[in-house]
Amino acid sequence: MKLRIHSNIFNEVYLPYLEDYEKRYLVFYGGAGSGKSHFIAQALVYKALKDKRKILVLRKVNRTTATSTFALLIETLSTFQILPYCKVNKTNFTIELPNGSVFICSGLDDSEKIKSIAGLTDAWLEEATEFTPDDFTQVDLRVRHPTA
Repeated sequence: MKLRIHSNIFNEVYLPYLEDYEKRYLVFYGGAGSGKSHFIAQALVYKALKDKRKILVLRKVNRTTATSTFALLIETLSTFQILPYCKVNKTNFTIELPNGSVFICSGLDDSEKIKSIAGLTDAWLEEATEFTPDDFTQVDLRVRHPTA
């Protein structure tokens, strides 16, 4: 499958970060409606299409996952016109891309939940201010890809 994504679908303010893989952490902040979450979803889908990834997408509370990060990833895949080629599990909030990349959307109500997830290459902590330093440390320990 050949995919063409035009740069005009991205918020140009964030476009310089689309292929910024040099830093282990990227922190985006701004007001409501600034486009942070949309860009992060787009950038991670873009990254996952270029290279096989296993991406953990977290909210502090699991009940908010379906209507936030999971829905945003579905919207992004639809915008990129590849949703029909993806395996979407609405029960477990997982998405597998055609190249085998996987998104695992979850809540971190209990940091023990992520300890058994092996092979993580990336993590997205949505609304990061809701997480504790220990939550961050647990996630950070599990992201082990050489280019993470």
